[in-house]
Amino acid sequence: MSIFNNLKWNTFSQVFKILTQLISIVYLARIIPPNEYGIMAMAGVVMNFASLFRDLGTSAAIIQKEQLQDETKSAVFWLNFLLGFLVFIIIITLTPFISHLYNQPKLLIVLPLLSFSFIISGSSSLHLAMLERESKFFIISKIEVFSAALSLLLAIILANNSFGIYSLVFQSLLNSLSSAVLLWIVSPWRPKGKPRHVINHLKEIFRFTSQLSLFNIINFFARNLDSFLIGKYMSASILGSYNLAYRIMLFPLSSLTFIANRSLFPILSQKKNNYKEINDIYLNTIYIIWFITLPLVTVITSLNKLFIQVVFGEQWILSADILFWLAPTAIIQSVLSTTGTIFMSQGRTGILLLLGIQGTILTAVSFMVGIHCGIVDLAKYYFIANAIHFIPCIIFTMKTIKSNVLSIFKKTYPLFISAAISFILISNIRAHFASDIKSLFVLSAIGGAIYLLLLLPTSESRKLIKTLQTKIKKR
Repeated sequence: MSIFNNLKWNTFSQVFKILTQLISIVYLARIIPPNEYGIMAMAGVVMNFASLFRDLGTSAAIIQKEQLQDETKSAVFWLNFLLGFLVFIIIITLTPFISHLYNQPKLLIVLPLLSFSFIISGSSSLHLAMLERESKFFIISKIEVFSAALSLLLAIILANNSFGIYSLVFQSLLNSLSSAVLLWIVSPWRPKGKPRHVINHLKEIFRFTSQLSLFNIINFFARNLDSFLIGKYMSASILGSYNLAYRIMLFPLSSLTFIANRSLFPILSQKKNNYKEINDIYLNTIYIIWFITLPLVTVITSLNKLFIQVVFGEQWILSADILFWLAPTAIIQSVLSTTGTIFMSQGRTGILLLLGIQGTILTAVSFMVGIHCGIVDLAKYYFIANAIHFIPCIIFTMKTIKSNVLSIFKKTYPLFISAAISFILISNIRAHFASDIKSLFVLSAIGGAIYLLLLLPTSESRKLIKTLQTKIKKR
């Protein structure tokens, strides 16, 4: 069980999935019309919300639990299968209403087909959780890569044969089905008949799962409130500009934190009583996340207008002003997103829930105030809300692992000094460059080089380089 191996395999899987998504977008978008992508987006809203109830946090509980009886596994398996079936039935029942709400008849077929994936994933979520619990990410990543490639191939074949939106639907279904079948093949565990004392076994994990589920639901609404309010009280073009800036911020952040959290959770759960080791692991994780995030944010923030003009065009210039505030928000959220892993690994989902409620209130207030001041001010208030929320979150996180915030400051302050100097220098020399793609690359390279050169003499950077060299040599 090695964090380096977990990170390596999860990175491999995530990068491959991103590549298949990009290929899918670039190739299939030339064949499938925009309105059909729009219908898939509508279905995606329903599917994303329904996924919150897919396993109600039982997979995380299986990974976190120190001692795991076979009957508990069977109880969780049958619960997940039942939940998947119930979600499937509920979506089918509500499909006519949803189709009427969106005024899209195709949803009458698309939603029931997509919802079948809940039955498929419900039958294999326990097997996936068991593999994650044992940190067998080398197996998981191969399954995910194979399933992503196979489903993309099917989508391309179907799209070229005029299946339209159903190319995307069957891509999603095959991805789920292929993953489920392979998980059953590689996992030695098999469910037993109806386990005795089902309720007692589920009671063991009920507090953990109920609090985690409530947190996920609250977090879902907090993350989608901005689009709802902007869409309702501002124009569609402003919402489009905001969404572009948000995606630029979220894309690298979500991939980075997904890899970190997925790799850390089983390791930290197994070491839950070894606070010194957990503290070392977590501090190193924060350092690496900010080591990667800070130069990206520095370049995007200092070159926000040039970046948007060159990459997306003058018509998206409003996104540049929004990005100026959303990009630094990524610095906060990149570490904020990892605090949940600490609370979950320690079984402290109650604290996670309370902090989630606090974050939702702060986010809602920032949006409701900002919506009356303009889109740029809304982004600014969102940044301020995140900064305020970060303080109690990181304090409670470090207290949970018997440490303090000062240890984070001592380890990471050189990163912020280097990023600040890089930001100032790029901002000052920007006026001497033209507004073209060559200037964007040159200025980005200068910013990155300054950042790295300033960090090279620091002990933490030398330690990181030495660790990576050692790991690479061992391969």
